[in-house]
Amino acid sequence: MKLLITADIHMGRIPSVGGLLNLSGTSAWKKIIDSAIEHEVDALILVGDVVDDNELWFSVYGHILDGLNRLEEAGIRVFGVAGNHDSSVFARLSVDFPFLTILGQGGNWERVEFNGIELAGWSFPKETVAQNPFDQFTKTDSSKLTLGLLHTDLGGSQSKYAPTKIEDFQTSGIDLWMLGHIHKPGKIDSAEVYYCGSPFGLDRNETGVHGCWLVTSDRLTRWDRIEQIELAPYRFESFTVELKNEESREEVRQTITRELQKLTRTADRTLFVRLKLTGVVNRSLLDENLLEGDERYIELFAIQNGTIYLDRIYDQETTPPLDLEEIAQGSGPAALLARRILDPDSLKRLAETYSELEKASYRSGAYQQLVPETECEEEALKIAKEQALLVLQSLMNQVESER
Repeated sequence: MKLLITADIHMGRIPSVGGLLNLSGTSAWKKIIDSAIEHEVDALILVGDVVDDNELWFSVYGHILDGLNRLEEAGIRVFGVAGNHDSSVFARLSVDFPFLTILGQGGNWERVEFNGIELAGWSFPKETVAQNPFDQFTKTDSSKLTLGLLHTDLGGSQSKYAPTKIEDFQTSGIDLWMLGHIHKPGKIDSAEVYYCGSPFGLDRNETGVHGCWLVTSDRLTRWDRIEQIELAPYRFESFTVELKNEESREEVRQTITRELQKLTRTADRTLFVRLKLTGVVNRSLLDENLLEGDERYIELFAIQNGTIYLDRIYDQETTPPLDLEEIAQGSGPAALLARRILDPDSLKRLAETYSELEKASYRSGAYQQLVPETECEEEALKIAKEQALLVLQSLMNQVESER
């Protein structure tokens, strides 16, 4: 038994980067249909918010028809539950498509058998439901392997979107729960409860891998494999760059591009990267002109399977440079280190010590084939100062926290 499970497709809504990638409000749906056929699944399971708005009909109807017809030709059944966005439109669609079975219409739990397993599901009867659906759930001791489907705000006790608690699922007697509503995919706690997540990240807050879940049972006695399949041709990512007291905007930009270039070695698809700047820097360098241009995303690097784009909006948690002269006038370890950084001879001795330690490490057996990084005095001085400033910043942070 193989099932492809997904939720929160939001057909009709174009991803925020859709214009750059020629994506439409139905691109994710088409990829899901392709994946179901490719993996030769027994059924496609839809856990709510397949359609973005109950008022949508003409713009999605033909695409849904095409997808369901392809699945029917492949012998793939379709089951689902309605979410808060498609509480009424999903029910209307099921009338026209008998191959599509919607469980739990009207806000009533429903169980159906399919090829030796039992599906249990509940659908939104309207756009908002403040009551916990488990208030009406009846636990049964089924001899069959079970799968529960629910579009819910897990942990949102004051939510108006079918709020539930993790204990509801743990005591339900259902072998596996697949949920919709939260767009971040993944397993919840240690229970057999998963949020499907959105198949395509719809905006930059939906970072990481997005796709569907391939759920397999070999002998219909347990769920043997629960695998995430990445479908989105792009990914939103956050990327942290540590600044080290760069003295000009040009140096800051060089640091950023040098660090971002590392992504080109591992990226397997288009990335939309939002920076998080940390470390030490004069904050006057981090103005609106740091990432130049008028467009939201800067086309930065071409890679084999796409492009790395840089978001012009960035986050920063930096600290201003230390006043070495002022710190050096004090007492204690921080003052001593500040005086050494300010003294060229002391800093040179630090650099020499650093170079000797590095050369010794490269002479050790494990590193015989490598070449030392700091081959010149100027580079050694720069690294020694950077590291000393980082230590000094840590000392000053410790002093601040003890006040």
